[in-house]
Amino acid sequence: MTGMQSLHRGLSAALQGVARAAIFIAGLAMVAMTAVVAWGVFGRFVLNDTPAWAEASALLLMAWVILGAAAAGVREGFHMGFETLRDTLPSGLALAFNMLSDLVITVFGAAMAWYGSDLALTVWDATLPTLGLPGTVEYLPITLGGALMALFGIERLVARLATGRAPVGIPSDTVLTDS
Repeated sequence: MTGMQSLHRGLSAALQGVARAAIFIAGLAMVAMTAVVAWGVFGRFVLNDTPAWAEASALLLMAWVILGAAAAGVREGFHMGFETLRDTLPSGLALAFNMLSDLVITVFGAAMAWYGSDLALTVWDATLPTLGLPGTVEYLPITLGGALMALFGIERLVARLATGRAPVGIPSDTVLTDS
């Protein structure tokens, strides 16, 4: 086994748990968001007193749902790609296009993490009025989701360099196709 293949296997094993944790946290956030929205609706229409924190909490939880699931989607190949063009190309060129797609996703995730952390640090001393939390919590999903997207993109690139395919046990292409 080559060094690249060892790196690929170790990285995939480590990131499998990270991906499961991201999906678990996104799932918990979805359940919490559902409860918060239900309470907000109940408060508005039954108690005639909408809780001020409900909307802000639901939006914050939605960010965790979206970005956690999006990061795991990068790992599993659910991100956008150019399958129609790629499928008409010779295998070597198709691999190059797959790697280019994974590289773009990796750079995009890294940029999200970088600029999200910059925003988070900028508003650290601000307080969200309805929640009483530091302003940073609004940008943590962007920062962490972007970091995970970058990590999962790197995993896909390493796997393609080692094996010519997406990571083992993960779909090599997106689930949503052009057909």
